[in-house]
Amino acid sequence: MSSSQAGQDAPLSDSPLDHDFHSAWGSIYTNRSTVGDKEILPLWQQYAVDKGAVDRKYHLLLDEYTELFCKVFGGYYPISMHAHATDSINPTTIASLILNTAATSPLVLDSPTLSPKADEKPEETGMRVRNFALSFLGWTETHVLAPTFVVADNIYGAGYGPLAHASKEWETSAIAAGPKPIIVNMREADEETLNSQFAEAKAKGAIAVLFDMVSTEDGLVFTPEKFRLVKACCARNRLLLIVDETMTAMRCGAPFAFQRPEYAREGAEFQPDFVIFGKGIGLSGVAIGFGGVMTKGLTYMKQEDIHQTIRYWRALVSRPIRTPNLLEALSILRASVKENWPEESERIGEAIRDVLYELDPSTKEPGAIQGLGAVIAIDRNIALRYRVMCAIRRRSPWARLLPKLASTSADREGLMKVFGEGSKAQRQALSQEAEKCGAIPAWCFVCGISATEDDWCRTCYLSYCNNENGNGIGGVPDG
Repeated sequence: MSSSQAGQDAPLSDSPLDHDFHSAWGSIYTNRSTVGDKEILPLWQQYAVDKGAVDRKYHLLLDEYTELFCKVFGGYYPISMHAHATDSINPTTIASLILNTAATSPLVLDSPTLSPKADEKPEETGMRVRNFALSFLGWTETHVLAPTFVVADNIYGAGYGPLAHASKEWETSAIAAGPKPIIVNMREADEETLNSQFAEAKAKGAIAVLFDMVSTEDGLVFTPEKFRLVKACCARNRLLLIVDETMTAMRCGAPFAFQRPEYAREGAEFQPDFVIFGKGIGLSGVAIGFGGVMTKGLTYMKQEDIHQTIRYWRALVSRPIRTPNLLEALSILRASVKENWPEESERIGEAIRDVLYELDPSTKEPGAIQGLGAVIAIDRNIALRYRVMCAIRRRSPWARLLPKLASTSADREGLMKVFGEGSKAQRQALSQEAEKCGAIPAWCFVCGISATEDDWCRTCYLSYCNNENGNGIGGVPDG
């Protein structure tokens, strides 16, 4: 790097706005490369010629990522890293994680009766600490051997594993394995009903309550009042509170959607214990807050205690993140701060809603558009009519718009072109680019999964999968 370039971000510009509101199920927050970050670019360049030198900085980089994540996400630490968010929301993983957090807490390590003793057998220490953790959590052997979650009845669940039991798609529920989650209607239940259902679930082995702030099924938003109620009922029944922010982080006007002011005011004494993150922020995993419904009682007040329990958990695997993934995740977080993605998401969401209101007055009806910030759910027929790629569940009447968090996504003139005939030239340019390299549009226009068919529309730059009828792209006239 030349001296004139040192310490400066490489110049970047937003890609032209196109009709891809699928964004790889929301995992692409920006089309701009973050490699040009002034702090990260030299590390990439060094990694290309001397991998070992960068690997030797691994723990420094991991500490930097952890601290930046905590700063960006308001005190939540990325403690457990996984290849996919579905791996994060496995009840046995969460059970082991909270047991580790309790066993390495100040309540144990600072206690003369609970802390390890030099003159006792390791198994004696382990049994004593384990019994303390089970008592603190209100668990029996059922919670250890067959833990499960309480989940909201409108949650997506997961692509596989225990939470796939909650899916309304047969292709997913057919491969579900593990203890079934306990499904509760959290939208309509009053406090007495919710508390009773949580108590019953706890007795059956439930260790946590899991929900998302914006439903992945229909875009319905979890209200602040309901958020307060769920937190209170979790505290009463000693259930961990887990919020799945895989799709909503950065997109809903706050780093995590539950950190918006209207939620932060409700039941501020209780906060989520764990947050599931992933997709667009570069890594997937579990973030822990030490002021949670249950974690608050473990008295993590000192930074050294927090860092110690995180190190203990991460030490159970060789390296929680590969170095290239860590570099990318760092640069993405730095970009989110520089560009203020949460604030940008509010502008984007407002702009898209205004354009939809103008183009289709029916969307002004109450409930016609759901979602929060730049997570938008509309009638799938509207998405089909305007030929935009959305994150669609095959059997859902709703389509989710998950735009890139770039200034172009808030540009009214550009949006009017995307939703109208003005996008024809760009769509054809994308088609020409795809044909040159033998590619096809990434997503099925009808059901949202990966497109597979070579017989795709070169005019609209849309394709479909072999599960759908390609005649006119799912019944929508060509052209």
